[in-house]
Amino acid sequence: MRITGKKARVHVMAITKLLFWAIICLSLAFGAPQGCADTPGSGNDRGDGIREAAEAEAKPAPPSRVSGRITAPAGGETFTIGDIINVDIEFDDDAGDASDISVMADGRDARFEWVQPGTLRLDTGGLPAGTRRIAVSTEFDDGRRETMQLRIVLRSDIVPVRYTYRIVNSFPHDIRAFTQGLVYHEGYLYESTGQYGQSTLRKVDLETGEVLRSLNLDRQFFGEGLTVYDGKLYQLTWQSRVGFVYDIGTFRLLNRVHYETEGWGLTTDGSDLLKSDGSHYIYVLDPQYFSETSRIEVYDRNGRVDGLNELQYIEGTIYANIFGTDEIVMIEHGTGRVTGVVDLTGLLDRRYHHPNLDVLNGIAWDAERDRLFVTGKNWPRLFEIELVER
Repeated sequence: MRITGKKARVHVMAITKLLFWAIICLSLAFGAPQGCADTPGSGNDRGDGIREAAEAEAKPAPPSRVSGRITAPAGGETFTIGDIINVDIEFDDDAGDASDISVMADGRDARFEWVQPGTLRLDTGGLPAGTRRIAVSTEFDDGRRETMQLRIVLRSDIVPVRYTYRIVNSFPHDIRAFTQGLVYHEGYLYESTGQYGQSTLRKVDLETGEVLRSLNLDRQFFGEGLTVYDGKLYQLTWQSRVGFVYDIGTFRLLNRVHYETEGWGLTTDGSDLLKSDGSHYIYVLDPQYFSETSRIEVYDRNGRVDGLNELQYIEGTIYANIFGTDEIVMIEHGTGRVTGVVDLTGLLDRRYHHPNLDVLNGIAWDAERDRLFVTGKNWPRLFEIELVER
């Protein structure tokens, strides 16, 4: 039967309305906020509930409750390693009863005791120097757990031993060598020199100062720290943040590595590489990937020690030139505490001074014969010295 005229238009309108509401209901099934309950004659009484649920879901969840806070000491306050610090905690009146409290320093369990409600005593003995992040975690009877954070700074508790020196021997040194890195290995000195367009890697005869092998760095690189690890030479550059790994026998380039901060000094403790960047940090690096695994912060009793430059690891202690001075500091590897200070004032006799003479820089250690060598940038002499306690 064919439908024409007005009846046809009515049927088309009816079908259009049915299709419209069918689309609305299908949209609801896929998460649209409009409910089918609004459809005339649908008989669906769930639309309002679905719409309300969707609106509730769209609202942000209320923040988790924080009922406690550390009121003392102030964040960033400085203490001395070994200090017992009173940490005051204030809880809301309706916080509930605490069933368990733990304290961690940099993710490790810390020693503490409650002395009165709202106060605990934190023992900083055994913690390393530098910025320490303290976390106080409280568990309440209702199962809630809250963690409060505190940042403190720990300086060294050690009075550094003061040293002067005695010259044991003196050797020739290339006056053109702007020494940035120095290492002794199997009877020879290996040296990294700086300055753009003049940077080199060298193998040097100790007794004569003769350069036995030399490799020029590209002009874009400023040579810096140097060490020997696993039979290979590792050399830093200054601001390029690029390092090089060489075959120690041929100076053949084996690898290029990258790091996050400037390159200054470099040494190894036998397991990791230790890098400085002129700050008070020593960066512990994975030798394979040069990725940072941890940091040592260097502090004496007065505060942090900046300007760490050329490095040499000697029997558990890190020796570091302090940039622009005649001092070498001795750093406890595990804690960053300065245990000794070596004053090398007057080491280079004035008769060796010349217009291009620069600062003390370069420390090397002969582990087999217990010999300590030092030199400087553009110095004509390299010295074997013995430390003398004042």
